Amino acid sequence: QVLENVPEGSVVLSVVATDRDVGVNGEISYQFSQAVSQSESVFIIDPASGEIKLTKPLDFEAAEHHELSVQATDGGGLSAICKVLVEVVDVNDNAPELVVSSFSSPLPENTLPGTVVALFTVRDGDAGAPCALEDQLLFSLRTAYKNYYELVTVSMLDREEMAQYILTVTVADAGSPPLTTTQTFTVDISDVNDNAPAFNQTSYTMYVRENNVPTALVGAVSATDADVGPNAKVTYS
Repeated sequence: QVLENVPEGSVVLSVVATDRDVGVNGEISYQFSQAVSQSESVFIIDPASGEIKLTKPLDFEAAEHHELSVQATDGGGLSAICKVLVEVVDVNDNAPELVVSSFSSPLPENTLPGTVVALFTVRDGDAGAPCALEDQLLFSLRTAYKNYYELVTVSMLDREEMAQYILTVTVADAGSPPLTTTQTFTVDISDVNDNAPAFNQTSYTMYVRENNVPTALVGAVSATDADVGPNAKVTYS
C-alpha cells in the first residue's frame, strides 16, 4: 500500500529473486516483463537491485491500484515472473466542489415558504461531503436527490425589514484534516405593494380666514409609504 501523496522517486518496494547457480548464471537482472502499460509508466525498476520507484506521484482518483509484472532473468537466459499489486491509499487532497444549477434572485417579498431559491450539486473526488448553511431563520437546505441540494425559503419574507440576504453555504468533507468549500448566494428581495400609505398624523386642524380667494392655501397633509418605487408613490384626492 502506498499513499497517493508519496513524492516522485520514492521506493515503493523491492523485489528479490534468488538463483542457485553461480557465476554469470547466478547473476539476476530485473525488468517489467510486458510492454509498458499505463500502470508501469508510473514506476521504474532498478535492473540490479529490484527496487521499484515512482516516476510521478500517484493519484487515487485516477487509479486505485496498479498491477505490475516483474521478470527476473539470470545470466543464462532463464527467467521467472511475479505479479506486484500496488494499492493506492487515498489522501484527502480534493476539496469538495459545489456546482450551482439554478439560482433565483431577486425574490418577491410575498414568496411562499418552501420556494426553491437555488439548486446545486456537491462533488468530492475523495469522499462524501455534507453541506451546511450559516444560521438563517428564513432559509434552509434540504436534500433533493443524492448529491443535489436545494436552498429554500422557510417563512415569509419582508423587504421592509430586510432587502437583501447574503447566504453562505459551506461544504466540508470527512477527511483529516477536512477540506471545505464555500459558496455565497446574494438574495435580493423585490418589493410588493403590501403597505398602505400612512399620514404623518391622525388628524389635522386648519384655520382659514373668511373671504379668501378661491385656490388659497388652507394647509397641507403628508403621507408616506413603506414600499419602494412606483408602489411608494402617493397621490391625494
